[in-house]
Parts: sequence; C-alpha cells; structure tokens
Amino acid sequence: MYVCMFMMPGAIRFTRVRVPRDNLLDRFATVDRSGRYSSPLPSQAKRFAATLGELTGGRVGLTFASIGVLKGAVTIAVRYSAQRQQFGPPHGAEISILDYPSQQLKLMPMLATAYAMHFTRELLIEKYIEMKRTKDEVLIADVHSLSAGLKAYTTNYTNNALSIARESCGGHGYASVNRLGALRSDHDIFQTFEGDNTVLLQQVAALLLKEYKDQFSGSPVQATWSYLKQMAADSLPTNPLVSHATEPSHLRNTGFLKRALRYRTARLLHTLAARLHKHTKKLGQFVAWNKCLLHVLALSKAHIESIMLDAFMKAVQECPDPDCRKSLKAMADVFALDRIHADIMFRNDDYIAPEKAKAIMKMIEKLCSELRGVAVPLCNAFGIPDHILRAPIALSTVNHDPYGDYLHAAGFDD
Repeated sequence: MYVCMFMMPGAIRFTRVRVPRDNLLDRFATVDRSGRYSSPLPSQAKRFAATLGELTGGRVGLTFASIGVLKGAVTIAVRYSAQRQQFGPPHGAEISILDYPSQQLKLMPMLATAYAMHFTRELLIEKYIEMKRTKDEVLIADVHSLSAGLKAYTTNYTNNALSIARESCGGHGYASVNRLGALRSDHDIFQTFEGDNTVLLQQVAALLLKEYKDQFSGSPVQATWSYLKQMAADSLPTNPLVSHATEPSHLRNTGFLKRALRYRTARLLHTLAARLHKHTKKLGQFVAWNKCLLHVLALSKAHIESIMLDAFMKAVQECPDPDCRKSLKAMADVFALDRIHADIMFRNDDYIAPEKAKAIMKMIEKLCSELRGVAVPLCNAFGIPDHILRAPIALSTVNHDPYGDYLHAAGFDD
C-alpha cells in the first residue's frame, strides 16, 4: 500500500505506510470500517462546493502575498527612479529619471493600483473573518467569488508589473542583487496556485450571472454586488453632455468614476447574459460558454476593478489627514481614469467622446506628475524594512552617494 500526496509542483510518495483512521481527511465525507460511505452533506454538489471552499483561505493568503510582492517591486522602482539622475538640459544638472513623464506613466498607475489592492484586501479579509464566524451560505458564496477574483486579478497584475518595474530600473534592475528578477521568478507560480487564474475568473462570472438572474426574481442581492440594483439606470444611453464633458472637476468626480466602472460591468453582464441565452438554444450550454469565454473574462476583471475603486474611495473618505487624503484621492483617480482610458468599450458605446478621451489622458499625465512629488513617501508608507526589501538600489537608509551601497553589494568598489 502507498499513499501519494500531490502538491504543486511536486509530489511526496509514502511506500508501505499505514495511515491511522484518525488521520483521514474526512470533514465532508468518510468511510467506516466496513467500507460504507457517508457524508453530512446531502448532495454531491454541496460536497464538491464545500471541498472547493477550503481553497478560499489559500486564495486569501495568495492575494495578501502577491500584493506584498507588488509593494516591494514598486518601492524598489520608485526609490531607484527618484535617486537615479540621467541626462538634463545643456550645461545644466542631470535630472531624476522619475521626473520624466514616461517613467511617471509607468510607475504612478502601478503605485495607485498597489494601494487599490491594499484596501480591497482589507475588505476581503473582513468578509472572510465574518464568513468563518457565521458560516452563512450566502456569505460563503460571496467570499468564494471575491477571493477567486482578487487572487486572479492581483497575481496577474503583479506578474506583469514586476517586468515593468524591472525595466524601469534599467540594467540595475536586472542585477540579481536588486532582487527584481528573483521576485518575478518566485511570484510566477502564484498565477497557478489555488486555481488557474482563467478558471477562477470564470467562477466570478458564473456567480455574477446568478446574481443577475436573482435580482429579477426578488432574491436578496449581496453587498458586494449591490450596484447590480442600479444597472438599469446606469446602462441607459449616456447623456451627451456627460459623454463630452472635459472639465477637471468632472473627470475627478467620484460619482462619475464609480458610475463609469459600474456601467462597464453592467454593460458586459447584460450583453453576456443575452449572448449566452442566444447561443445556448442553438449550441448547448458548454459550446455557448466557450464561445463567450473572452466576454466572460472581461466581465470578471471589470467587476473586480469596480469593487477595488469602491474600496479605494471608501478609504479616501475615511482618511483623517487632509494631505494624506489628497494623495489618496489622486491615486484613486489615476486608478479609475487609467482603466477608463484603456478600455475601448467606453468609446465604442459613446460613453466617452473622443475629446473626453483626450482630456482623460491629459488628466492622467497631470496627476502622475503631481504624485511624483509624494511617490517616495507613499512607498515608505508600505513600511517594508530594509532587511526585507534587501535591494541595494532602493534602501531607505541609502547614503548621499546613491550608488555607494549598490556598488559595494555588487563588488565594484574595490
């Protein structure tokens, strides 16, 4: 007899080992000494759901860890960019590479996203603790979907951000002593741990479709999807005055930003439900889902980003310090405007007119420039100690010679 325990990415095999009955993993089902199977859960579907539910804690942990990796990478890239000077006007001093708009446009949205993920993580943990305390079935489904979506979104974003952070530090970012390469290699598996990201995003969409159906049958809608109640209003044809508005006060209006991301989710959900209904009649459920798969993934990502913005804006509102609140609001605006500008759907639907799209891009550039002045303190606020960061180009205790510690660590100061 042998027992084989599969893990990722390897396996452990025990040969001629007898496992005591007390060590059976039988919380949801068991087999007695006579070989009779029994379970406290009445159906196969409930047993399967309960087993999968045990993965939720792992997804919460992976989300937490992935955000930590992103914070570290952003801190390294921002601190390096703030101290690294290169080029400048004729006969003038060289300037920090963080003063270049191209560098700001790489790093400031990344910094804003790290903060958005941080605040959304707090929401997830709060819900997870409440779920473990109450064991409420509706809350279990809510947390399962939120943890799956956030794990997929966070690990995918961090994986891409690590490459951008490495490139932002030039050749120094490639040096192993500065750890960006190691962070990227170690983090890569996060996209597969506790469920492949593409599969997890499909779970989010499936629950969204269920909630979409339930709202028409009078069933209660969970808080995470409360904005589904507003879908009918938010999905009406856009007021032309709003779609053409370019005033800074409008572009940075919290209501506009939230409605825009909610509109996108509502629009994708409406059209996905209609497409699935149409194709299922002709092709069957599996083929219909597969035919709409890219639509499914777009919906899940849009939904997660809407939740992230809500969590971010809540943190802005609750921040007691005026200066800190101003910086948080600027980052929240960059986070939202960057998503709006990047998604062609808003222009295809005439939600954003061409002149408004241009104004949004200019606003993003303006806010990134403003955030440049507080980027280092915002990274310092993550509270990552030097002995954890361990990247010589980004230590908070760096001396007046910005490359002294780095050159010493790399062995070039002999």
